[in-house]
Amino acid sequence: MSQDNPIQKKTSMKVITLAVLCVLLAASLVAVIAIYATNGNPSDLKGQITEKNNLISSLQANNTALQNQLSQVPDTSVYTNQIATLNQQLADANSQVAGYYNIALMNSSSSLIYQQPLTQDPNATTSIFSDSIFYSGYVVVQATATANTTYAEVIYSYGGFNFDFSQTLGTSGTAAFPVLPGTLIINIGNINQTVANTVTASATYYY
Repeated sequence: MSQDNPIQKKTSMKVITLAVLCVLLAASLVAVIAIYATNGNPSDLKGQITEKNNLISSLQANNTALQNQLSQVPDTSVYTNQIATLNQQLADANSQVAGYYNIALMNSSSSLIYQQPLTQDPNATTSIFSDSIFYSGYVVVQATATANTTYAEVIYSYGGFNFDFSQTLGTSGTAAFPVLPGTLIINIGNINQTVANTVTASATYYY
């Protein structure tokens, strides 16, 4: 029987190990060369840098153009003032519509005279209001007086017709009269032939 030499076995193992290491190093070198050839080529990198520089230049140009456009935008306060004006006009229009709606329902009113004092001779008539009205409605006259023969009178014309209404108020009373658009006259009178009259009168127009 022959026996293997231990020294020869150790030497063979070292040779094999070195051979394997050489193969691995060679494979790694090939891989590195391949990667460099694909991605690390100086000409390719230069091209990529050029491409990025061109993109940066393009973006800078776009930014400059946008800044120029922004600088040409008019002062926004002009539009703000216009919007405020339009909002005010809208509010006014809404108010007018509400006013016309109330007129249509005869929910509007105005004081023609208020607590107007006057002194009359016997059997006298005094005009307390004379002016134009613009809507159909009615007038309420209220008065206190010293003569129990005190009356209220309303006179106006409409459509070619003359209207004249009167109601007795006495020493304290209220009278209502229908009215149409046109010139309206309101009188306070006293039919007593001998007694003077002191009156305080008010008139309200509802339309």
